[in-house]
Amino acid sequence: MKLNQRWLAILMLLTLLCTSITTLAQDSVKLVPYTSAAFGYESVIPEGWTEAGPGTFVRQSNAADRTVLVQQAAPLAPDKLLTAMLPQLALTTAPESVGTHQGKALEWTLYKVDVSVGAINVAVDLALAAGDGKTYVVLLQTAPEDFDTLHQSIFLPVLDALTPLKPAEEAVPYDVEEVTFQNGDVTLAGTLTLPPTAGKHPAVVLVSGSGPQDRDESLGGGIAIKPFHLLADALTRAGVAVLRYDDRGAGKSTGDFASATTRDFAADAAAAISYLLTRSEISADQIGLLGHSEGGLIAALLGAEEKNLAFVIALGGPAVIGRDVLIQQNKRIMAAAGMSQDMIDSQADYVEQLIATVDDPAAMEELIYQRTLEQLKALPAEKQAELGNLEDYARLVAQQGVKQNATAWFKEFVSYDPSKDWAKTTIPVLAIYGAKDVQVDAQQNAPALEAALKQAGNTDYQIVTLPDANHLFQTADTGAPTEYGKLPAEFTPELLPTILDWLQKHVTIAK
Repeated sequence: MKLNQRWLAILMLLTLLCTSITTLAQDSVKLVPYTSAAFGYESVIPEGWTEAGPGTFVRQSNAADRTVLVQQAAPLAPDKLLTAMLPQLALTTAPESVGTHQGKALEWTLYKVDVSVGAINVAVDLALAAGDGKTYVVLLQTAPEDFDTLHQSIFLPVLDALTPLKPAEEAVPYDVEEVTFQNGDVTLAGTLTLPPTAGKHPAVVLVSGSGPQDRDESLGGGIAIKPFHLLADALTRAGVAVLRYDDRGAGKSTGDFASATTRDFAADAAAAISYLLTRSEISADQIGLLGHSEGGLIAALLGAEEKNLAFVIALGGPAVIGRDVLIQQNKRIMAAAGMSQDMIDSQADYVEQLIATVDDPAAMEELIYQRTLEQLKALPAEKQAELGNLEDYARLVAQQGVKQNATAWFKEFVSYDPSKDWAKTTIPVLAIYGAKDVQVDAQQNAPALEAALKQAGNTDYQIVTLPDANHLFQTADTGAPTEYGKLPAEFTPELLPTILDWLQKHVTIAK
């Protein structure tokens, strides 16, 4: 339900709600090489297993087999990733480590978790290892009776084999510099790319969408496109310096992402602007900000008040109050998934009720509980029997839902109306939307943005809607988030020319 992707691991216990477990231990398992470009590693997987999702493999000995192997990575520290995974493991506190394991490339911290939900019992082997500003994770879920066998034949060999891919050496016609800058006690780590020409350069700060992301705006979940790497390369080649950085608490940046709000992230972006002002290579009166998704909210916040900002570019940036963005987002995502209008209307009503309880955790828990219980009672009788006491299960889901939604970030997001800040923004603005964006609806937000900019008396703005673009500005079919990882890791052809053409009219490129 969050704007863009406030990253939670996709390490779901995929078959937890299926029929009863049939134990099918394997005496021998053949492991074959596997490389994940999206998650950045090479490893091994069991031959014959099916890839159910990015980095997720299921054995599927029969319809009842819940054996799942997950190999993924996220731009979080190990402790933060483990905390994010707790609801999926039916835990409220982090488990104690059961030891370590030294693989070929990484040292792993090991955990063993027994998950019981109703009549369902599974054993989970879990390992986390830090490297290159992110955490690699291996998870093996199986029946308790199969645990020892698969621990030896699959889990440990995978830990031995998993090796981060080395970034390809790329010859680029510009300078690349690793930098850090401060926002109070938070250290932001990033990359500054500088055109090779002499003189002072115009510059753009890139601000990511929701979710802890690295400086390339890596999105997790097996989504290969890295929007900020593509943008930084194109802009720097065109003569514009670019500063992109890891979100606080992600990659090599310090700070706590989970407790931060959009205004905290805006302060980080303001610190990036201040840092550029200290660089002799940068033209101080030609510093702009490009924000994607939630970064578009930050474009509104800083566009209205940051005196050192010369222009803003918003990609898929909201222009209406967060509650309305969220309700429309749910409608569009469900429609793209082929849901019935009755189901869409029911979900929209539920989201509206949920937002109304944002300041009352007890009321939120009760709402989620009743909604979940209603859905559980609609399941076939045999699946209800598996879950045991439906009230207890619904209560567990409700408690986890409160932890995910009764946060400072969510409260601020649903109540913040960016149109008020857009109505104070008089510097040049370029806003680009995707007609197939189901997360920030163009028809909802583009007219609101134009009305706000007119109210500000802003006469230098351009609002563009690209007909085939999704929220990541890929050329899409339906625009559904489930497509993101299936599409080429490249922008729709119109995006970069639109940005570059606009910039050439608003900055002076050093020759």
